[in-house]
Amino acid sequence: MAIQQICTFFLNNTRFGIGVEHVQEIIRQQPLTQVPLAAPDVCGLMNLRGQVIPVVDLPCRLGLRSAPCGSEKETVYNIIVSAEDDVVSFIVDDIGDILECSTETLEPPPATLDTYIRSSLTGAYKLEHDFLLLLNTQKILDPALTRRS
Repeated sequence: MAIQQICTFFLNNTRFGIGVEHVQEIIRQQPLTQVPLAAPDVCGLMNLRGQVIPVVDLPCRLGLRSAPCGSEKETVYNIIVSAEDDVVSFIVDDIGDILECSTETLEPPPATLDTYIRSSLTGAYKLEHDFLLLLNTQKILDPALTRRS
């Protein structure tokens, strides 16, 4: 039985997760440099110890919030994610725990989800009182799959 460790976080009170192998670190909001003509869900660029990283408002990218870049919250969390050659910071509403889930219990994303969100997921885990929606980092970073307003 294979076990997957998942870094969990919340977007609009819904639990999402990313495999820990893709998570570089979790930090609080850093100063940003705006990027002219960027997509609405790209908040800007951050300098993280000399590495310039694009910052993406994940709830905005998934269509779960229209106000960009965590503008209505005082505390903003960033999950620094690395996938292949890309490093990006995702703004999330809150941070959860690291969970261990059996890969054998991973189910397809629920058919009731929005088509774009469903296409951005690897699958879903049933938890005792909740669901955990597992993001596919490559798909969420693919510019060809970015939600069009």
